[in-house]
Amino acid sequence: MRKLLLYVLLLLLPTTTFAGSDTEQLRQKLDKLLAHRNSLINAKNKDIKRLKRYLTTNGNAINHLQTYEQLYEEYYVFQFDSAMTYLDKGIQLSQQIKNSYYYNTNVIRKAELLSIGGLYSEAVNEIEQVDTTLLDRPQRFEYYFSLFRIYTYWADFCNDKTYTPTYRERAKNYLTKAMPYCDETAKSYEYYCGEYAVFVLNNHMEARAHYLKAIKQLPSSSRYYAMACFALSGNYGSEGDTEKQEEYLLLSSIGDMENCTMENFALQNLAMYIFEHNKDELDRAQQYIQTALEDARFYNNRLRIIEISSKLPAIVSSYQQTLNQRNKVQMTAIIVISLLLLFLLFAVVYIVKQTKRLSLQQQKLQLNNNQLSNLNTQQKQLNTQLNDLNALLVDTNRKRERLAKLYIDLCAKYIARLKKQQTLVKRKIKANQTTELLSQLSSERLSEEDAATFLSRFDKAFLDLYPDFTEELNNLLLPDGKIQNKSNDGLTTEQRIMALIRLGVKESSEIADLLFYSPQTIYNYRSVLKGKAVNKETFEEEVMTLCRVIGKSNTN
Repeated sequence: MRKLLLYVLLLLLPTTTFAGSDTEQLRQKLDKLLAHRNSLINAKNKDIKRLKRYLTTNGNAINHLQTYEQLYEEYYVFQFDSAMTYLDKGIQLSQQIKNSYYYNTNVIRKAELLSIGGLYSEAVNEIEQVDTTLLDRPQRFEYYFSLFRIYTYWADFCNDKTYTPTYRERAKNYLTKAMPYCDETAKSYEYYCGEYAVFVLNNHMEARAHYLKAIKQLPSSSRYYAMACFALSGNYGSEGDTEKQEEYLLLSSIGDMENCTMENFALQNLAMYIFEHNKDELDRAQQYIQTALEDARFYNNRLRIIEISSKLPAIVSSYQQTLNQRNKVQMTAIIVISLLLLFLLFAVVYIVKQTKRLSLQQQKLQLNNNQLSNLNTQQKQLNTQLNDLNALLVDTNRKRERLAKLYIDLCAKYIARLKKQQTLVKRKIKANQTTELLSQLSSERLSEEDAATFLSRFDKAFLDLYPDFTEELNNLLLPDGKIQNKSNDGLTTEQRIMALIRLGVKESSEIADLLFYSPQTIYNYRSVLKGKAVNKETFEEEVMTLCRVIGKSNTN
């Protein structure tokens, strides 16, 4: 009946407001988690039992210390006494085997845990046992950051003008010492930077930027994610942005629920926020503060129990008053509902029409989104093609550089040979050995060496530039006329002739000079190849169109 009344009252509003729908979804998610609280706790206990079974199956001391550490992590914000138990076991075992690393780690964590339980002086005494000279960088950070938390909790507990400023100043100094040892690669780094910005720099805008970065980088299942959200709620709340304050309180509470964090602060703050800003949902506030109290008892945090107990009566009293008022409203609503039935009918028709209009708008929006998605896909394809072309251009430039080097090498070689030959000629003429000179210059061996060198380098350069040339040339020939290469690194005479034509050398006399053949021989080769072509009349024109795009080289 109460829900029906609320629905009717919503219909009486002149316009429908959808603002805060995200916040409402977060509320629903939190309520679902609260409804399945026992299942989450049971799953947590199963993980813990699995770790405990591992202790009974392995007698290695280091493995035991590692398992104690894992059990502490599971119990840290889940159950105070159990977390303390495994810290003490870790301290005792590390002393027995004289392992300073695990001893210092467990002592530091025990000190912080004592401060959570309100034992501040005991926490300071405990952490003073640590020999800081034996700490590595992560331990140094944990050491100073634990001291920061101890004095922060102590300052919050005192809440006076005498001790609180002193403890806050100590906390600030320890946080300043901790930050140089903070791992900048860790996902929690931005959270720690936010803490530094708040407590040391007193810069709330910078802190907000760090916390926002932290929640983007951290998984929502992380405890640091919940802590960053809680810090953001306070950040926005200090500026009067109550919507953001509630949103991040909800996110922090959801994170605590998912992690089975019994030592939580967000849920009770959320209850007080609802109590102060939304009197219409006092039943929700009462449920949250009651759950926070149960969690504090489960965790066995005496200070948190006292703190929540001081807030609970005000919420319960207001909740009871609200229930009485609602009962009166329900009686009145029974009479009003009968008068509103006709209006309700018109309202339903109006809502249906509005829903259809919204549906059409959503369909149009979906169509526009699909078109935009297609355009984005096309743009990505074009970008990919552009990148491929750029890479191809870079590869082409590299090949041209190699061709230039090859050209320079050949020129240098033939200049050196000409110099050597010039020296030889001068010497022979001076020695009146013209006959021997003429015989030496007429030797075919020299010409064959030059030809072999040129042709080998020509083949290498051309195939480097056009690696697919032989395959594309064979595509222009009939099946029984295709040219078979004896070597992957060289060209046949027919392929060299076609390669020169591809490069723009068309005259048989020029080709003959370059390949050390007679023009008639070159003409004969060209005629034979035309006879084997698929299109005889346009064969050489087609050769000149081969390899329009320079392929990527197989060598660097």
